[in-house]
Amino acid sequence: MTKHSLLWKITPPGGSPDSYLFGTMHVRDLRAFGWLETAKSHLAECEIFATEFDFSDTDESALAAALQLPDGATLDTLLKPGVWKNLDLYCRKKLGVPAETMRHQHPMAVTMALSTAFLADESAHSLDETLWHHARALDKTTTGVETFADQLDTLRKIPFEQHLKSLTWLLKNYGRQKRRLKKMMRWYAQGDIRQLYQAAKKDAKGMRRILLYERNALMTKRFEEIARRHSLFCAVGAGHLAGGKGMLRLLKKAGFKVKPVEVVMRH
Repeated sequence: MTKHSLLWKITPPGGSPDSYLFGTMHVRDLRAFGWLETAKSHLAECEIFATEFDFSDTDESALAAALQLPDGATLDTLLKPGVWKNLDLYCRKKLGVPAETMRHQHPMAVTMALSTAFLADESAHSLDETLWHHARALDKTTTGVETFADQLDTLRKIPFEQHLKSLTWLLKNYGRQKRRLKKMMRWYAQGDIRQLYQAAKKDAKGMRRILLYERNALMTKRFEEIARRHSLFCAVGAGHLAGGKGMLRLLKKAGFKVKPVEVVMRH
């Protein structure tokens, strides 16, 4: 099941209606938008649209609470002096602000801000949000295959030390990460879900069970519940599709037919 495609037609055990599973990316870089028109045309045929969580369920205050630093701690005291110096350099260079403005930020928020800075900011919304807005404009029912609470729960399960480690690694390997993201964008454009799964696995390191496998099982279960009764277009991070414990394999095991859809390139 290593066929290159980001979009898969999923047929329930009893036959129609067909549903779709689409591997997406939470980026605003137009290199990731090559599959957008193909995705939109199949989304239009479905009754229900699901992202990982429904964007209208975002609870900003709960998120802020989950991203609180430990009591009294600040990033400049948590990071080693050399690493903090690197943070200041990249914050000024990439975000146009001194590291000082990040002192009270959670390491994950800083890691995401710096990683996103590698990519172009060419679209008003990220790819998954663009599809969500499109589904709303078509009056589709929108939902999530996780809840926002599920996502916060996953975030809480990651030890704080792990977040600090990731940020430290990024600040020591900034050029390397930039090259890595370039590669991932290339794999994404090619629909190479196998490579994207390997990259997600590598990123998750000791947290694979929490970040990938448990979430894959939960999202597949919710996908099944909806797709047995309705036509569903579901957009989740592309790293969740492939692999022995990936959503495609789990859907197959549950008796669904799984078939790649070709991308329609615009000329």
